[in-house]
Amino acid sequence: MQPLAKSIVVLPFVNMSSDEDNEYFSDGITEEIINALTKIPDLKVIARTSAFAFKGKQVDIRTIAAQLGVTTVLEGSIRKAANRVRITAQFINADDGTHYWSKNYDRELHDIFAIQDEISLLIAEELRENFGHFEIKEDFVRHESHPVQAYDWYLKGLFSLKRKDLADIKQAIHCFNEAVRIDVNYADAYACLAESYVHYMAFSEMDHGEAYLKINEYVQTALTLDKRTARAYKIDAYMKLFAWDWTGAKKAYENAIANGLPNENEFISYYYIFVENQKEYAIELAKKLLLTDPLHAFSHWQLGACYYFNKQWQEALEAFNYALQLEPEFGEALRWKGLVLGYLRRFDEALPLLNKALQVTKGQMLARLDLMVVKILMGRIDEVVLEVEHTEFKDPCDPAMIYAIMNKPDRAMPFLQKGFEERNLMLISLKHFFVWDNLRHREDFNGLIAAMNFPKPPFLIPGVQAKSNNEKLLLDDTTIKGLTTTLDKLMNTDKLYTDAALSLRSLATYLDTTANKLSWLLNEHYQQNFNEYVNSYRLADFKGRALAEENKNLTLLAIAYDSGFNSKTVFNTCFKKYEGITPKAWLKQQQC
Repeated sequence: MQPLAKSIVVLPFVNMSSDEDNEYFSDGITEEIINALTKIPDLKVIARTSAFAFKGKQVDIRTIAAQLGVTTVLEGSIRKAANRVRITAQFINADDGTHYWSKNYDRELHDIFAIQDEISLLIAEELRENFGHFEIKEDFVRHESHPVQAYDWYLKGLFSLKRKDLADIKQAIHCFNEAVRIDVNYADAYACLAESYVHYMAFSEMDHGEAYLKINEYVQTALTLDKRTARAYKIDAYMKLFAWDWTGAKKAYENAIANGLPNENEFISYYYIFVENQKEYAIELAKKLLLTDPLHAFSHWQLGACYYFNKQWQEALEAFNYALQLEPEFGEALRWKGLVLGYLRRFDEALPLLNKALQVTKGQMLARLDLMVVKILMGRIDEVVLEVEHTEFKDPCDPAMIYAIMNKPDRAMPFLQKGFEERNLMLISLKHFFVWDNLRHREDFNGLIAAMNFPKPPFLIPGVQAKSNNEKLLLDDTTIKGLTTTLDKLMNTDKLYTDAALSLRSLATYLDTTANKLSWLLNEHYQQNFNEYVNSYRLADFKGRALAEENKNLTLLAIAYDSGFNSKTVFNTCFKKYEGITPKAWLKQQQC
């Protein structure tokens, strides 16, 4: 995988505490850093699931970086004792494995959330100083606090929610309920409860009307507690989409994007598949998700599902195979692979796989439905009819779909009509999902589609359109001239670069501007990031000092420190990058 220039993986911080039960704390710090960095535009950040795939494994940093397609690795450790915590973080260059920045943070453990915010912001600023300009908004971090026990349940719930098998969803609901029991003001936990019930409902394990009430209650509770909860807006967009409130879904999704939701998610995929009929675009979005989460089985499952809806059976099979390589007992991938094998007429492989899916999922309805579909494709129609007649369905759209595939529209339509009356979530698929093709000639079927008042294209979701090529200019010409004049004086006359603690933010203070604007100025006007800009002055200063007679008794490292470098590694790496040789070899050349 070819790495992007601005790309990073945050590996799980190692728990160095004597108490193994503090593992949740180190994992939580790691996840919050990942979540915070994800908000930075133009920075590729590997998602938690793929980053945590390497937890506890002795794998070379360069191998990890190559597998994930990143240029930089952030690793660290956490030691927690009583009311004190020490956090160590360091950046590693993926090309050669060198450490080019490292820092220790010693803090009183009053509030782990405040510590996470502080560390995330400092790391983001260090990234900008090394990578080049990207905007860090004022609300980059969120200042909120919850009891440690509630946070612990929340983290456990997130782990289960990400897997998305039925057993995991049930466990996630339990965990998030525990989190809000301990802290009734935990907005993110309520939002996660809402999302868990969306998936639970999709497994046909719950009456949709009851599920809608629960989901909306949790969404509104989350947004009442914190109007910045992106996940709650995302679920609100789902619910409005399922309720055919197209305008409301668009507005809710706008709010989700504005509050930091990434665009590569299931909502976008399903919207473009079922509403816009832009299945190729949904496939591209699913592929984009794999750039940041290549080791998550669900990411490959999502790509496989998008291929399935576009009838690209072979491509879908490959995606599901990859998901199962990562997670062999992943029930969703098992049943979808079995279904695709059925459409490929590979029935001898499909049937055992679907039976395994039934075993893994403990006989859940969706796996049973897939098995019925494969039997239909095999021509075992009478057997399936008898099975449908003797099955109690919680979701009326399930028998409607089976009858539709069997080309029995007179039996399918009453169930579909009932689903319409219940505003069933499956109804959004009526217009473009191929399973309904045998009903498209019927006036009553088309009447249902008309009654749903689907939006007329284009109905574009914000945040996924191509960006304009015209970058916004943060500074006008007059301001640029004034800042560069002052900046040149600060560096050439005042020699601010000799301050080893000089940072982008502190230099911006000298210029009476913001760190964002200074970062933009350095990249646009000088074509350098902050470290390149400052270190170029330090390097020139070092050369002058190294050749001066009065410094001949000083070591090269001492001279480098006098020039503003604060690390032997950074100095040597910088010198070799610009000169192609070591400082010692360079000095010897000059003395010849």
